[in-house]
Amino acid sequence: MTSEVLKAGLFIVATPIGNLGDITLRALETLKSCHTIACEDTRVSRKLLSAYGIDKPLMSYHDHNADQMRPVILEKIAKGQAVALISDAGTPLISDPGYKLVRHCYEAKLPVTFLPGPSAVIAGLVLSGMPTDRFLFAGFVDKKTYAEFSQVVVTLIFFESAKRLKATLKDMAHHFSNREVAVVREITKLFEEVRKGSFDELIAYYDETGTPKGEVVLILSPPVIQQASLTDVDQLLRQSLATHSIRDACTLVAGILGIPRKAVYQRALALQKEK
Repeated sequence: MTSEVLKAGLFIVATPIGNLGDITLRALETLKSCHTIACEDTRVSRKLLSAYGIDKPLMSYHDHNADQMRPVILEKIAKGQAVALISDAGTPLISDPGYKLVRHCYEAKLPVTFLPGPSAVIAGLVLSGMPTDRFLFAGFVDKKTYAEFSQVVVTLIFFESAKRLKATLKDMAHHFSNREVAVVREITKLFEEVRKGSFDELIAYYDETGTPKGEVVLILSPPVIQQASLTDVDQLLRQSLATHSIRDACTLVAGILGIPRKAVYQRALALQKEK
């Protein structure tokens, strides 16, 4: 593949999340051919670029300077430059700065394209073995969102630091009931690990082995209604639906059994279809 002169525009380029070999051929060609590379930390990005013999002007673009640097990038593109945007690892804009830059490019009618590649969100989900038909990326762990996300009946994906993992598991155990948990660590690296179990099992494991190292993706399954409790749900729902609306019946049963209302609602709909 030979390098071509790139047309002016913003090129959003995914980079490896651990294994340098995961960068795509198209990404390499774009990084070699662009005029400027915007990145979070020039020191981190320079290591990747040096590994592939890429020597391009770097400019820092991160949360703390985005408002000042965004007009600079837009001006470069307007003057005919191809600017590549990369993050420290993975797909830019996902829990990283950049979406405002994309919006401003569109407002200025400047071209934007995306070069897909590694993403810790998708890699963690795939490795977890959790249901993949419906999932929600909840970003970095934030205790203030537990009440909201505990009612969401899909697979949940969080980013968390290894040093806070044990404390987070203990906090989550009080808010997320009947969920399987997966800790996916060091994705694509030498010591890649997937550890699954209940909150209690994982808390006990890390209490014994100590704080893990590396980057962590924390994944919670949708609420699991075991077969034994499924009978209880059906029995209570039938009793409640005889005297309550479906909305009130689901709220009542969810409160009695301590499971998410949406899971009960889905079961109520299934029971109505069986009639």
